[in-house]
Amino acid sequence: MASRDQRKALAEAGMDAFNSGDVPRMLAALSQDVEVYASPEMANAGHYRGHDGFVSWITSWTDAWDEVTAEVTDNTAIGKHHVVTAVHQKGRGRDGIELTMDLAFLFEVNDHGVCTYLAMLPTSEEAVEMAEKREAP
Repeated sequence: MASRDQRKALAEAGMDAFNSGDVPRMLAALSQDVEVYASPEMANAGHYRGHDGFVSWITSWTDAWDEVTAEVTDNTAIGKHHVVTAVHQKGRGRDGIELTMDLAFLFEVNDHGVCTYLAMLPTSEEAVEMAEKREAP
């Protein structure tokens, strides 16, 4: 089982890979059959599966921006398999409009230390609630 610190490090590394645009490094942290969920409140909402699904999802987001970065503001391990990562995202759209937003990611990490489930949610509170439900027997 991945320790709390290992789960937090995986989440941090994922955000670092996102900021550098390193898709292969992002994929290395994800299981082949990763499930991706983006809340209906998010611009790129939906369910995606596997590496191809992840790339489709992340590309639809990054293609809308000239610049976009994600700063991790908090990492909280939940139970045995989850970590909630609060993020402050800044971007400048292709239209020149600048945007900042706070959001949260939920990462579910298996015993081999790779992410099997990734959710993007509007708030850390929603991500913690989802993590607690997923941890329940």
